[in-house]
Amino acid sequence: MRILVDRSNRLLHVDLSGFQSTVTLSDTFPVFLYDSGVRPSADIQLGCLWSLPSGMWGKQAIWQTDGKIAVIGNMTNGDRCIHTPKTLPIPDGVTFA
Repeated sequence: MRILVDRSNRLLHVDLSGFQSTVTLSDTFPVFLYDSGVRPSADIQLGCLWSLPSGMWGKQAIWQTDGKIAVIGNMTNGDRCIHTPKTLPIPDGVTFA
C-alpha cells in the first residue's frame, strides 16, 4: 500500500489494496488513515481506484490534505472493492510536505 510522489515527472503512482466494506455509507468516508508520510497541499481526486464485481461499477477516491484516502459516495455493507494500481499527473499547484 503506497502512493509514490514522482516530483520530477509530476506523477503519482497509486497502489493501494482492496477491501470489503463493513458498513453502509451515503457520503465520502476515509478508508485508509495514514499517520505519517507526505501530504498534499490540496485534496487530490484519484479517480476510479476500485471495481465492485457485485454491481459492475467502480468507486472513486480522494487523497485529503490530512493524508487520509477517502471513498467518494455510497457503499453497502459487504461491498467488495478490488483495487487496480494507477498512475496520474500531479494537479497544478499541489505541493507535498
